[in-house]
Amino acid sequence: MDLRDAAQELYAVLPRDFTARRTELVREAQDAGDKELAKDIGKLGKPAAGAWAINALAVHKPEVIDGVVRFGASLRTAQEDGDADAFRQLGLQRQGELTGAVRDAKDLAAELGFPLSAAAAADVERTFRAAMADAGAAAAVATGRLVRGLSGSGFEEVDLDGAVAGGEFKPEPTSPPKPQSQPEGQSQPESQSKPGTQREPKTKEKKPGDEATSLAERRAAKKKAALEEAQAEFDAAESEAKEADEAATQAWNAVKEIERRRKALQADIEECKKRLASLEAELIGITRDAEAAESDKKRAVRAATQQRRAADQARRRVERLG
Repeated sequence: MDLRDAAQELYAVLPRDFTARRTELVREAQDAGDKELAKDIGKLGKPAAGAWAINALAVHKPEVIDGVVRFGASLRTAQEDGDADAFRQLGLQRQGELTGAVRDAKDLAAELGFPLSAAAAADVERTFRAAMADAGAAAAVATGRLVRGLSGSGFEEVDLDGAVAGGEFKPEPTSPPKPQSQPEGQSQPESQSKPGTQREPKTKEKKPGDEATSLAERRAAKKKAALEEAQAEFDAAESEAKEADEAATQAWNAVKEIERRRKALQADIEECKKRLASLEAELIGITRDAEAAESDKKRAVRAATQQRRAADQARRRVERLG
């Protein structure tokens, strides 16, 4: 085990398990008698949440990282070649690629039991954006040993100092394109067909200012491509803004309609409350009248009973005298 192997394993574990696993790796190195390695492992810092999520993708879903790296390579090639159409089309696709990769990172983090915060997800998107713009950043993302997130606009190299654990990180230089083979039947240059011939290769004589003109053209092409990318992003943002405005208008109208219905119901409730109060007052009056009528009824019954008794007594007296 060397420092790179230790970092490769350590930066794939869950952040909550990082310290414990680092301690175990330090102990293993000490038991193996490698005090220097144990010291270096002990210096490895805990990765940021966004960096950890990208490392987890490199281990569990490497196809996501590969997709980001390949898309970035295509984007940079189109820009370097001055292919404005391809660069514009890829620029329109870039946000979709970024959104998909960030979603994969969030889903994986949740599956592993360490959901990403909004800030960590934003860090993942910035890092992937830098990886699409810069070959060195793409190589760093692919290591699976990121310590922190990356940031870059594509106009300057991304700062990779201290971004990758496991020793000094130097992105491998991009291999030059392979020369095209000669078609069958076509003779090779004389200097190649005749071994031992010391003929000077013919070179196109550069005129004064050609080099400066070429550099200016490349800069102009790069600036044009960047401008077209910015325009494409603006158009996409403008379209999204219009859709958002329409959605906001619909939401506002829905709120106004709900508010209208709420006020109407509130008015109905107030009217019902007034009607209820009126009915309750009427009920109280009727209740009092009922109580008074009940008292009158009782008095009338008592009076009638007394009169009936008096009549009975008078009848019995008549009967006796008769």
